[in-house]
Amino acid sequence: MRSGPPWDVIHCVHSIAIGGQEVVILSLTERANRSLFSPRVLCLQGAGELAPRFEAAGIPVDVLDHVDGGSIATLVAMRRYLRTRRPAIFHTHNPTPHQFGALARMVTDIPVLIHTKHGRNQAMTRKGRQLERFAGRVTDAVVAVSQDAADVARTVERVPSDRIRVIRNGIDVALFTPAPPTSKGWHVVHVARLNTVKDQATLLRAARLILDRQPTFRLDIVGDGEQREELERLSAELGLGSAVRFHGYQADVQPFLAGVDAFVLSSVSEGIALTLLEAMAAALPVVATDVGGNREV
Repeated sequence: MRSGPPWDVIHCVHSIAIGGQEVVILSLTERANRSLFSPRVLCLQGAGELAPRFEAAGIPVDVLDHVDGGSIATLVAMRRYLRTRRPAIFHTHNPTPHQFGALARMVTDIPVLIHTKHGRNQAMTRKGRQLERFAGRVTDAVVAVSQDAADVARTVERVPSDRIRVIRNGIDVALFTPAPPTSKGWHVVHVARLNTVKDQATLLRAARLILDRQPTFRLDIVGDGEQREELERLSAELGLGSAVRFHGYQADVQPFLAGVDAFVLSSVSEGIALTLLEAMAAALPVVATDVGGNREV
């Protein structure tokens, strides 16, 4: 480790696929004061679709080199990597990177270990809870993106209260311009990764109920993910037809927020959803599930 600034900071994640957490990490690293910090990213399971955006911003992206997906191989590879890079700060994101980071700290000389808790992320197994409690005890600070996440860290993972900080996610509101609705019927937009946590299946079933009552109802779904094909099939099975449109991933969501009537978020778990902040910056009424940090927003 260098004795003075800029200090090397390594952000450790599963991958930098398209998602809110990954966008937060991109913002953190892009906006870091380069006279004080030199950021880079370590991915445990492949780089992901956002890697070119990190690299274009001058943020190196590394992928952990291990033979298989076993925990011992991963830990050995991480120890080798950290002994080579010798960062001043190792910053983990979400449980698995946190647990490996904590274990690696026991066998390397990481001066500072920081963890960001991007949502509730509760370990459902006894072993997972024990590992997360161990990780919390050897971490210098746990940054929760919502008070809800902080409460989970304190009560479930038993992180000492004096090590927990709440720093809520934020966006650049200047990028979003409110615009009045332009459609003659109800036009609603949803922006999220397409997966079980965002629960678009329930959203589609709700859309069917609304369409039965309001034939002019339209829903735009912006985002991509592992459940896209399944959700498109469900939309067809529900007979939603052209009332629901899948637009895939869009780097700029502002055009989809302009001129619509409302924004909807159907998640079963959240930290502080960037898309919720963006919708509110665009002055849209919001219908959202009462989970995680949504109430705080």
